Amino acid sequence: MQKEIRTVCYDDDLHLEAYRFQGIVQPFPDHFHDYYVIGFMEAGTRCLSCKNKEYMIGQGNILLFNPNDNHSCVQCDGGTLDYRGLNIPKETMLSLTEEIIRQRILFGFSENVIKNDELNLYLRSLHQMIMDGGEEFEKEEMFLLLITLLIEHYGQPFENCIPECSKEIEKTCPL
Repeated sequence: MQKEIRTVCYDDDLHLEAYRFQGIVQPFPDHFHDYYVIGFMEAGTRCLSCKNKEYMIGQGNILLFNPNDNHSCVQCDGGTLDYRGLNIPKETMLSLTEEIIRQRILFGFSENVIKNDELNLYLRSLHQMIMDGGEEFEKEEMFLLLITLLIEHYGQPFENCIPECSKEIEKTCPL
C-alpha cells in the first residue's frame, strides 16, 4: 500500500497556503471553502463534481474554485491522487486585483476545470518556489503573472459566480 503524503506550507510573503497531496485514495465529500483554490493534477484520475456539473479530471488539469463553490471528488481509476494547490484568501485576492486592474474588487472564475499548458507551467513553478521557500520578488512576480492571466482568460464579476439559490437567500435573509 502506497503511503499518503500531505504537505502544507503557508507563505508569509504572498499570504496564501500551498499544499500537495501525494498517494491519496480517499474520496473528498461535498464541501466548499471560503477562499479561492487554484490547483493542478500531477497524476491520477478523479471524478469531480462542482456546482452540479460532472468532470473527469486527470494529469494536466487545472482546477479553479471560487469561494463557496461546492465540490467533491472520488478516485475513479484505481490509482492515487497527486495534486498541488494554492488556497488564496479573499483579502489577498482583493489586494491582487487592486494591483492588477486598479480596482479593489473580487472576481470569479468562469470555469472550474481547464487545460492550459502555459498556466500549468506558471502554476507549477510558483508552487515549487513557495514550497522551496523561494525569493520574495520572484514569487510575487510569478503570482501576479498567474493571476493576471487567469483574470484575462477566465475572470468574470464575482456576483456571476454565485448560484441563484444563494442570491435568493441573500435577498430574503441579508447579513
